[in-house]
Amino acid sequence: MKAESVSRRGRVTQEDIAQACKVDQGSVSRILNKDTRDSFAEETVKKVFRAARELGYLHPALISSNRREGIRRKASIVGRVQIIIGTNTVYDEGGVDVEEVSLSGMLLRNFRTRKQTLPLDRFKLDVHVETPKGKPFRVRCRVVRFSDNENEFGLAVKYESLDETTRERLKSFVK
Repeated sequence: MKAESVSRRGRVTQEDIAQACKVDQGSVSRILNKDTRDSFAEETVKKVFRAARELGYLHPALISSNRREGIRRKASIVGRVQIIIGTNTVYDEGGVDVEEVSLSGMLLRNFRTRKQTLPLDRFKLDVHVETPKGKPFRVRCRVVRFSDNENEFGLAVKYESLDETTRERLKSFVK
């Protein structure tokens, strides 16, 4: 299916995606809505999502899965990080550069921890930040995205929960 033929008619439909992937429209619907009643080959699922993105199909599974919830502000500050596994067991700790901060999360780079590794199991991060305005905050975060540009590994994290004091400190910092 060519994108030009879709754009001439207007908006992209699930039928357009189905034709591009050579599957039926019902399958496209179930795949995009992550319906668990049927199981599809991993390659088919990838093909449907890829075609939907390439054709410009607007669907919540495509436009909000990794969407930032707030505007990021360049931070360029040093923080302390603890990598937490299980029930509050510290796997590793050390320094980290907080590159960007928003009201929903931050981008962390240049980890300076003892082990220099991440656990293979699920983990959380406790990040303690000293702000330039002198109002430190500490947040528990979960990883939402890995960032790797040429030479710098980074983690985009989302806050697990914020108390009111921390939320106010973040608001004043992000302004």
